[in-house]
Amino acid sequence: MDTRKKILGVCMSVIFTFTISTTVFAVDNPKSQNKDSKITDFQQMLEEIAKEKGISVEELKTQLKARQELKLEKMAKKKGITVEELKAQIKAKKAESQEKLEKTAKEKGITVEELKTQLRNERKAKHEARLVEMAKKKGITVDELKAQIRAKKLENIKNGQ
Repeated sequence: MDTRKKILGVCMSVIFTFTISTTVFAVDNPKSQNKDSKITDFQQMLEEIAKEKGISVEELKTQLKARQELKLEKMAKKKGITVEELKAQIKAKKAESQEKLEKTAKEKGITVEELKTQLRNERKAKHEARLVEMAKKKGITVDELKAQIRAKKLENIKNGQ
């Protein structure tokens, strides 16, 4: 179980690193910037953090990538394998997930993209329901809760977590 958590952590970290690198290309394209406000929000967050640190966004991205590599190195060392082997395991796990998606989509008679959209919408609905519940418990609005969560994410990125 602990190994699964580690692999999941690495996968999430790889996704985060991928997001950072793809954001660079997406932000250069005004059409994609309008399509996905998350990219804009992420870019703004990076700019905010870079400004606070007194560095450029590119320098911040370099720092985040270096931090990610360090995490991969630590995980690989704990498993007794190389970073390349760990990346290969992650890639294999991703390929396995893609195969499962393709199989499920075929069974449902829809495309993989349609399945991904369905799953994304289901996760989003569950997430929104949890946010509403959490906001009620705290006695605040969902927007206030989202602002708190965003602030916490910013703080974690600043502190290297």
